[in-house]
This record gives sequence, C-alpha cells and structure tokens, in this order.
Amino acid sequence: MQGLLRLMTARTTAQSSRPRRARPVADTNPPAKQSPKPSRGEDSSLASDIAERMEEEILRGRVRPGSRLDERELSDRYQVSRTPVREALQRLSASGLAVARGRQGLQVAQMSVADLLDALSVVAELEALACVQAARRITHEQRDVLRKAHEACGKAAISGDADAFYDANIDFHNAIAEACHNRVLQDELRRLSLKTAPYRRTITFQPGRMISSQLEHEQVLRAIIDNDAATAGTLMRNHLAMLSDGIADFLHFVRRSEHSGLFLENP
Repeated sequence: MQGLLRLMTARTTAQSSRPRRARPVADTNPPAKQSPKPSRGEDSSLASDIAERMEEEILRGRVRPGSRLDERELSDRYQVSRTPVREALQRLSASGLAVARGRQGLQVAQMSVADLLDALSVVAELEALACVQAARRITHEQRDVLRKAHEACGKAAISGDADAFYDANIDFHNAIAEACHNRVLQDELRRLSLKTAPYRRTITFQPGRMISSQLEHEQVLRAIIDNDAATAGTLMRNHLAMLSDGIADFLHFVRRSEHSGLFLENP
C-alpha cells in the first residue's frame, strides 16, 4: 500500500514539474476593415450617374463629336473602377451617343449634314409643341425659373460671353421643356438635343447671334407667361428655323473654324 502511494506521489510531482504551454494571447486590436467591393446595384447606380454626367458634358459642348471615349481615362477622371464606366459607355452606345470606330475605339457619335438638317427640323417641331403645352401648364415656380434663365442669357449676351450664353440658353430651353409636363416629349427632346447640341453651339459664336436670339427669347417668354399657346409655338418654331434656313452660313463658319471635325465625313 505504501509503495502504491509513493508511486502516485511521484507521478503527481513529475506532472506538476512539467512546463505548461502558454495560452495564446487574444489580439486586442480589431482586424483592419477592408473596403467592400461595390455590389452590382451600386455599380449600376454609379453607371447611371456617370452616363448622366457624360451626357451633360456632351450637351454643354465640353465633349465634342468624334472625341475618343477611353475606358481607363474616364475611370481616372471620375475616380471609379472601370466596371461602372464600361456600363455607362454601353448605355451611351445603346442610345446612339457613342459609336465604335474600328481601331479608333469608342467615340462620341458624329452626324452627317443631311442627318443634322433632318434632326433640327424635328427639334423645331418638338420645341414648338413644348412651348404650346408650357403656355397651358406652366406653374408659378416654373415661370420664375424661366425668367431667371432668360435674364442669365441677357447678361451673357451683353457681356459677349458666348460660353455663358450657351449654358444659359440650354437652361432656358430646358425650363420650357420642364414646364410642358410631358415626359414623353421631354425624353425625345433630350435625346435629340444631345445629338444636335455641339452643332447648335457653334451658331452661338456667329456675330450678332446672341443678341438676336435674346430678343427672340423675350417674345417666347412673354407668350408663355401670357398663356398664349399658339403664339408661343409659332415663335419658337421661327426661333429655331434659322438652324436650318441659315445652314449655308453655319457650314461655312464650321469649316473655317476649329469645329471642322464635328461632321461625319462618310455616313
């Protein structure tokens, strides 16, 4: 019995003398957060935003027809990954604002002279209709917006600032489109305006055009404010008729300027 007790005591002593393994110390520092990758929905939302920004740049004449649309450059410009940029370019292609030109890659679409004339004639009728409906449906708030855009045009015309006048001119026509409260008409106007805007912009730089355009705007504004739908439509149609009637002078101006590459040479 005593021998058994001595054996058990010896084992206990040996076990207690063994070095214990150190328990791992818990890391008190939280793991570094990784930026989550954009979800498909976020990419789609970014693509919509980028497409709208690119459309606005085309509308405002900051990106000209024939300009190359490089995926990497656009990704750097907008500080986003290439995935939403790629989707935005696909949307522009689907709407006809961007076209593939072989080795030159994707470019802002150009128009032939014949297509431009046809497009301008349609724009004139659509904007005339927008004026007719705006004269009947414009709200008090929209009257104020239209007046402010008209005043901005006037200031730019007096100062001779063609760039400022062009931007204010877009705001004036957009205000009329908003006041017509016709979504289908608004969508068609925007689609055609995006295609024709770079060509219409060159007219702004022709001598005397800003002042004469401002006087025509004044008449259109008065007709809309007075709810004279028929007169508003006629005045707007006449206002835009010069885009086609004066096409010879327009083309002469374009060919002698830095805008000579706007047109599609071989439609």
